[in-house]
Amino acid sequence: MAAPMERNIARMTWMEVRDLDKANAALVLPIGSLEQHGPHLSVDTDLYFSERFLEMALERLTDDAKIYRLPTLPISKSNEHVGFPGSFWLSAATMTAVVQDIAASAQASGFRRLVLWNCHGGNRALLEVIARDVRARTGLMVFQLFPPAVVADPLAVTDAEAAFGIHAGDWETSVMLALSRDRVRSDRVETAYPDFTARHLSLELTGATVAWLTRDFQPTGTWGDATVATAERGRIRVEKVVERLREILIEIAQFEFPNPQRGGQTSG
Repeated sequence: MAAPMERNIARMTWMEVRDLDKANAALVLPIGSLEQHGPHLSVDTDLYFSERFLEMALERLTDDAKIYRLPTLPISKSNEHVGFPGSFWLSAATMTAVVQDIAASAQASGFRRLVLWNCHGGNRALLEVIARDVRARTGLMVFQLFPPAVVADPLAVTDAEAAFGIHAGDWETSVMLALSRDRVRSDRVETAYPDFTARHLSLELTGATVAWLTRDFQPTGTWGDATVATAERGRIRVEKVVERLREILIEIAQFEFPNPQRGGQTSG
């Protein structure tokens, strides 16, 4: 049986990186976080998900898919969890600078496509901004992937869970039970929804939102119902997510703009 294709840039020599066929290839920067996940999940939940989902997706690729990866950026913009010990974060300015520098390095190494592979919801808005700036500065094609959202949840959930189960609830707890049960303190799972009754405002992803910190609503850090979580619910979700991620990576490696740009601006 042939050895699996080496996809980790960190394990290559500089000459091996230089000689990679990058025409139809993409480089993935996995991004995690260290932050509270309620009383029942470890603080490396998003970091672990970022690593594991990427590993599983790469395992499903054939050798003709030229997808390579960088080591994981373990700490990111998680200051919505300020006040909970074990939460660490970068400021928006620091994270922007770090990702822009990594992108410039990717361009200097000859890559044309960069994937920001992120499993922390609090990074999504910032990464959208960073991705466009990197595109303008470098000419790289930049993609943002948030694995939990690449497919609709295949399982039924309550209206409350659909609206507020955004952190350490059914989805994350079930997936962790399926992938790494030792990271779940099953004797501490709980149900915790915010007391949020505004008529015209939402917490995120609508036209009228209010900026919030977890401690504004949730004293234990949980958003959702972790008591219904099971490993089987997690396995169903993982299978759907990983297969879609495989398909997306294949598409990214072939993606081209109708009016390709080379180089981009160098300052500003």
